[in-house]
Amino acid sequence: MKSIQARLLIWLLVTFGILWSAITYTTYVQSTHEVEEIFDAQLAQAAAVLDQISLLGNVRNGQTEKQLEQEIYGHRYEKKIAFQIWRNGTLLLRSANAPSVPMAAQSGYSDQTINKAHWRVFSLEDPDNNRRIVVGELYEVRDELVTEITFNSLYPLTLFLPVLLLIIWFGVRRSLRPVRTLATQVARRSPSNLEPVKPGFNVPTEIQPLIKALNSLFEKLRIAFEHERLFTADAAHELRTPLASIKTQAQVALRATTDKDRAHALQQIIEGVNRSTHLIQQLITTARLDPDLTEHDFTQVNLTELARQLLTELDSEARQKDIELSLVAEQEQVIPGNRAALEFMLRNLLSNALRYTPETGQVTVKISTDAEHIALSVTDTGPGIPPAERERVFERFYRGEDMQHIVGSGLGLSIVKRVVKLHNATIHLEQPESGIGLRVVVRFPK
Repeated sequence: MKSIQARLLIWLLVTFGILWSAITYTTYVQSTHEVEEIFDAQLAQAAAVLDQISLLGNVRNGQTEKQLEQEIYGHRYEKKIAFQIWRNGTLLLRSANAPSVPMAAQSGYSDQTINKAHWRVFSLEDPDNNRRIVVGELYEVRDELVTEITFNSLYPLTLFLPVLLLIIWFGVRRSLRPVRTLATQVARRSPSNLEPVKPGFNVPTEIQPLIKALNSLFEKLRIAFEHERLFTADAAHELRTPLASIKTQAQVALRATTDKDRAHALQQIIEGVNRSTHLIQQLITTARLDPDLTEHDFTQVNLTELARQLLTELDSEARQKDIELSLVAEQEQVIPGNRAALEFMLRNLLSNALRYTPETGQVTVKISTDAEHIALSVTDTGPGIPPAERERVFERFYRGEDMQHIVGSGLGLSIVKRVVKLHNATIHLEQPESGIGLRVVVRFPK
């Protein structure tokens, strides 16, 4: 069942039904107890009165029995009450509806079945006068009275029941009206309207978290759409340059008069295609990195093993420039993370270090730990980055003034920073103690 209103109504009605049943049962039990107390007391009192009357009237065996046997009653309940007066085992007097045999064999209260009817009987022993008074009452008298008391107690509430149900229905519907109003406002919004929701009414406490969550979502979507818009514009601008260069070189190749000029133009076309391919790959990587990546998508990643694997893969590239690759790690370090994203981050940092480090240089990967962090650093002996540009290099498509001659797209470090942020880590650019090159340090929280 999807309707909150229907759920609330069902729960309220079920709760009301349970309470109603409990009230009815409690009223019935209490009424039964009180009626039994009163009627038992009346039976005892009636037996005592009959005992005293029989003594004062000197009742003898059979003297008034015929008169009491007549079907003459002043009230309809009289025929449901019976008594017997016994002396020395002889019946002296009985009511018209009492049997001629003892209604009870023991003293005190007891339940008896007489003529297939259920009776409540009280027997009073008078040893001083050798008498026994037995008074009985049909249980249906008590049951009828209990039913009437219970019904009369609940009758006013029963009459009010439809009104109460209507009030419950109206109250639930009115209480949920802010939800319907909010749903209407959101439904009427245009897809481009990502401004915060302003209900325009006194927002109930229960709806405030929903409105805050919606506004937070709208703000995230607005920022994401703005970033994508800027990213698309920047990507289009960056792709325009290599494509224009490829077109120019193709035209040069068509007009070339010698094989040397034609080969040179074709080589420039290949380099332009390579730059465009690299840029497109970076764009695809950026698009695939989910900004909403959570810890549920993480696994345990051996950072030391990952660094060792990438250094092995890039060893041939380093040998071409006679660059020394090394790994410094005291022990295996495992962190929770997305392995693909971490692999891209470290590969990018290593590729940048190899690209900017001159021949016979050094690139060192170090993994260390302290009380709160696991640190991954990549240190090279290249030209480094001036302090004024160390924050800007993380911007999309930004490349330093002195690095324009080196092939690249300016997207790598922006993606690296995004991976770092997804892992709740930090990244810093530092100058090594030697004063030569650049050190990139990524610190992961333990």
